[in-house]
This record gives sequence, structure tokens and C-alpha cells, in this order.
Amino acid sequence: NSQSNSQSNSQSNSQETSFEVQEIKIAEDENETKFGHGGNSDSESPSLPSKDDVHQRMMKVVDAMNDSFKAIRGAEPSPELFDSVQVKAYGTMTALNAVAQVVITSPTRATISCFDPETCPGVRDAVRDMVGMNFNPMIEDGAVIVTIPRVSAETRKAIVKQIGKVAESTRQRVRRIRRAAQDVVKLGKDGKLGPGISEDDAFRASKEIDAVTEESIKALNDVLEKKQENVMSV
Repeated sequence: NSQSNSQSNSQSNSQETSFEVQEIKIAEDENETKFGHGGNSDSESPSLPSKDDVHQRMMKVVDAMNDSFKAIRGAEPSPELFDSVQVKAYGTMTALNAVAQVVITSPTRATISCFDPETCPGVRDAVRDMVGMNFNPMIEDGAVIVTIPRVSAETRKAIVKQIGKVAESTRQRVRRIRRAAQDVVKLGKDGKLGPGISEDDAFRASKEIDAVTEESIKALNDVLEKKQENVMSV
């Protein structure tokens, strides 16, 4: 028994992989903190930021973070790992899921079935070139087989640290949206948006903006916690 245990341990260790964790970059929209209020315009009637608009902007930022996490290895692989892969097929760059279907056949193996066998070499090359993955895919019977070594504990800790940094920068973006919206509200409180905006309107809008900010930060923290658990679970 001890011999078989040592063999299985050495096998599992040999199937582990370590890699340099890549920095995750999420494109920012410079308009996400711009709120028109009509306070300085003759053509627009003065207005306060609506809670729905503010919430939508905040959740767009949280959703972008969530999408960026999909391409990050967890303890167990999922088809989403390949969502961002672009394949050269029929003379153009195409999303992998447009030319093939990914099935995780075991915790250490993915089978990518190509709809057209002629695209297999392009799919293989695209998967091989995935940044930071160290995959060595092979073509078998019109499909691309990807052996997925388990991620070492050291690398998983580095991944958790990296996604924590992304979450913090995303929180800051959410707070910047809040600040920009509250700056407009303050103009209303100070009576600088014109007679159409009462102080009560401004105070109500301020409370609503704080409520959707809290909601968005909670959603962000839930996404982060779920991904961190996914990465560290064994």
C-alpha cells in the first residue's frame, strides 16, 4: 500500500504545473464617470444621475472583471478557460467556440471537437499559444486533445493574489463612478442645477447612489470570493 501511495503521489506531483501568473488588464471606459446634468446648458433641463444609470455603469465594470476571471485557471478546468481563444480559420481570426466545442473529459483533460476537421491545426496552434498555460495540445481523430496538468499550490496562491489586485482596482473604479455621480448631486444640494431640482430631490438621489454602490461592491466581492475558492479548492 505504501508503495502504491508513493507511486500515486509522485504521479500527481509530476502532473502539476507552475507558471508565471500574467497581469490581468481590463479596458476602462473614460465615459463611465461622466454624468451630464444640464446645469450649465440652456438646451438641457437640469437633472440628477438616476440610480439605474449609476448601477448599470457599476455592474458593467463588475461584469468586465468577471469576464476577465473566466480565462484564469482554477483548481478544476472548465470550458470557459478557452473562451478568449482566437483561432485562425478560413483566413480570419475567429472565436474558438465558433469553430469547435470544448468538453472537459476529466480534471486533467479537455477534448476540443472541431466542426470542420480542417480547422484542427489552427485550433491546436491557438491553444498551444495561450499565454501562461504551457499547454501542448495534440490532434487525434478530428479533435484537439489538451492535457491540463493540475496547477501547483504555489501558482494558485499567486493567482489568488493577482485576482485580488484586479478586484481592488475594480472597486476603485466603482467608487470613482459613485464620486462622479455624487459630485453632480452636490451641485443639486447647493442649488446650482437650477430651480427644477430641489434639495430633497438631491438628498434622495444621494441615498439611492450610495445604496446601488453598496449593492455593486457586494456583487464584486461575491465574484471575487467565488473565484478565489475555485482556484484554491483541491
